[in-house]
Amino acid sequence: MTKHPGGKVTQLRALANLTADAALTAAPDRQMTVLDAAKQLQDFADGLERRERKALEQQAVAELPANATANEIHHSRRRQATRLGSAVYLPGWSATARALPNAFLRSALFSAGRSVQTDNENLFAGGSTRLVTEKKIATFQNMTLTFSGYGLCQFDRLVYSTCLDYYREVPLCPEESFRYERTTFYEFARRMGNKYSVKAHRAIRASLLRLSFAQICVRHERMNIEVAKLLSVKFEDGESTEDSKGSDVLLLRVTTSVAELFGPGTWTAVDNEAARYDGLRGWLANFYAGHAHPKPLSVELLHQLSGYVSNKRNFRVSLVGALEKLKDPNTPACSRVASYHFSKDGTKIYVVRSAWVA
Repeated sequence: MTKHPGGKVTQLRALANLTADAALTAAPDRQMTVLDAAKQLQDFADGLERRERKALEQQAVAELPANATANEIHHSRRRQATRLGSAVYLPGWSATARALPNAFLRSALFSAGRSVQTDNENLFAGGSTRLVTEKKIATFQNMTLTFSGYGLCQFDRLVYSTCLDYYREVPLCPEESFRYERTTFYEFARRMGNKYSVKAHRAIRASLLRLSFAQICVRHERMNIEVAKLLSVKFEDGESTEDSKGSDVLLLRVTTSVAELFGPGTWTAVDNEAARYDGLRGWLANFYAGHAHPKPLSVELLHQLSGYVSNKRNFRVSLVGALEKLKDPNTPACSRVASYHFSKDGTKIYVVRSAWVA
């Protein structure tokens, strides 16, 4: 565990000041030597502080003391998940946005190729009822993502980001604790930005069940991050989906292991409206929202990362259609597309977001 800059650095600075004071009473021929020693101590303290701060910034979860100031907490949570004493918080984001790890938004984890199944008789349908184990999910080459559970879709992305929103201001649940966040199906649907209905109730319930089976392992920059459970859920009014009511109680639990996915530069907050887009438009809106600048990407790579299940020719047609929709002036700025063009051989595409040219 990296200590917050302080302790040893403070001691070195105090010693440097004492040494500098001692130079005032030292013999004339010794003053410069003592002052040089004081300067070396100050330089050493500066170097140690820089190293500690760099190490702190490289951690996925920043470590702050329990008595950290409000400004320290705010600054830290603007960048990454933060541990404050024994409590672990996700990064802070606006109520007008939804946040997810880039590993989720830049992969086929939440596939654009699966429709949402609201059929009460098949709760795990989301493209496949087959339970997979340690399946390798398509990602960029600098990352590996393995997944166990039932196939997830774009609707599951919205549901999971809504679950995380319940922890926007409260700490995540410790692994050894069984604290749950309490809500209702009506409130959850409204928080998603949708109207409540029996159909929505069943879709949310099915999605939460799929997500409760999901286990992932992300390898990035020679580090493994394992999340044994994306979330846990309880339905206080029983398992039956008959006579569904908006007042039915939901109990949600997301643990501290998820915080490791929210390090500096490894997560993205997406405008609520764009977060609600579905299909390929939803995947592209969330995928590009987390990029800082445009660069050409392989159409084949986008085909794989999006999880689009149709053939490559159909994908290109759907890709153009989705990008045209994202050029709509009403699209939130974080996801609005200003322009795009294909390479001469048609194998690469260059997409420019409006935010990059503003």
